[in-house]
Amino acid sequence: MGEIDKIIGRRIEKGRRRRGLLQHELGAAVGRSESWVSQVERGVIALDSVSMAERIAATLGLPVGQILAFDVRYRAAAPAVPPARPRSSPAHPLSPDRPGDEASSDAVLRRSFTLGSLAGLTAAIAGLSPDARAQVNRPSGGIVDRVTVSELRAIGASYRRSYKSFPASSLVPVARDQVQLVLSLRPRDQPAEVRYSLLAHMAEMAALASALLSLDLGDPGQADAYMDLGYQIAKEIGSPELAALIMAGRAFRASFSGDLDGGLDYALAAVDAAERGASRRMWAWTNAVASEMYSGMGDVQGVRACLEQARILLTGPMDDERWGGIAWFDLSKADAYEGSNLVRLGRHTEALPALDKAIESLSPEMLRHRCTAHISRAEAHAGAGNIEAACDDGHAALALVAQVQHRETLRRVTALHRDVRIHQTAGTRSLGEHLIDTRALLKTTGSVV
Repeated sequence: MGEIDKIIGRRIEKGRRRRGLLQHELGAAVGRSESWVSQVERGVIALDSVSMAERIAATLGLPVGQILAFDVRYRAAAPAVPPARPRSSPAHPLSPDRPGDEASSDAVLRRSFTLGSLAGLTAAIAGLSPDARAQVNRPSGGIVDRVTVSELRAIGASYRRSYKSFPASSLVPVARDQVQLVLSLRPRDQPAEVRYSLLAHMAEMAALASALLSLDLGDPGQADAYMDLGYQIAKEIGSPELAALIMAGRAFRASFSGDLDGGLDYALAAVDAAERGASRRMWAWTNAVASEMYSGMGDVQGVRACLEQARILLTGPMDDERWGGIAWFDLSKADAYEGSNLVRLGRHTEALPALDKAIESLSPEMLRHRCTAHISRAEAHAGAGNIEAACDDGHAALALVAQVQHRETLRRVTALHRDVRIHQTAGTRSLGEHLIDTRALLKTTGSVV
């Protein structure tokens, strides 16, 4: 195929990601297979008709001329200023009425999650009050009362907050058990309000499990399965909060796998979802995630704009009863994002004050956040030539890794040590020994592969 077909394919892929659609979902919307979408996006086959281009454009909320690359085919058609992307389209990715969403969600459940072990369900039920235990132990097919659902949501919120300091190997089984518990309650047989709350709780627990499996335990396959489940539920119940949360998680997954363009696309999709009705704190956090994706691509202006927006949102009136995110996001974490972004941009000396401020102001219980802030400051010190200070922060990061089992930080400390070990100082040798000890410790929990 020619270069035009490749350009068209890239535009379709980018538009699909911005709308938060998987390839099979776009295919279903336009009456084609996932394989067909994949081949078009790779430029292997060409679009077979203008009417198909129009259907894809309508689904993605884009002008058909952009899909067909008129600006490349016919240079005179290129506008001086790109038109603003529509804020809505006939195929809103969060619409609960889209055909096939129910079946799609059911398919994810059947494919990836069967009812877990009796021990897991028993453990989840044991954490409830006596009245709630009586409710969930009822014969299948009964209606769950709202008090029990509220208790489940409160338990879920406490688990999400626990991400700040709990070890991954302890928290993942808890999140999985909650997913299984909701499945056992047959949410699709419940009244609308109860069904919504149960599914929201399941999606939040799926997002928590996905983050832990991806960043801490190094199991991308299971992480993606939980992420897919969470996003299908977010679309099914029409929740901008959950959609923003899951799309931001996908941004990290894409970025860590080396797909920087994909990471930014997912992050911007998360911001878009948050703008459509998520909590202010979620909106602020997705902007911070987008700033990190921009820093990976060397876009200073994008970094600054997103962090400025995050800080503006955090200083306004908050609606934290709607927060569905993992752990917490506040101004101290925004400082940590700023410092880490500056490190990625190679501006190591500038990064140090922001990271100093973040480490000083982060709550002591935010162990994971402090962990990543220390490794970022270690990288900043190393880039600025402060080798011993870099090793000191590396030690601090490893001490926290041993507590929370954050595998991504372990990877970064490993890379840091390889960079600084050429100096052959007492500090670099000590950091290498600490690294080996930490790896040995984490292997006993299965959190290092």
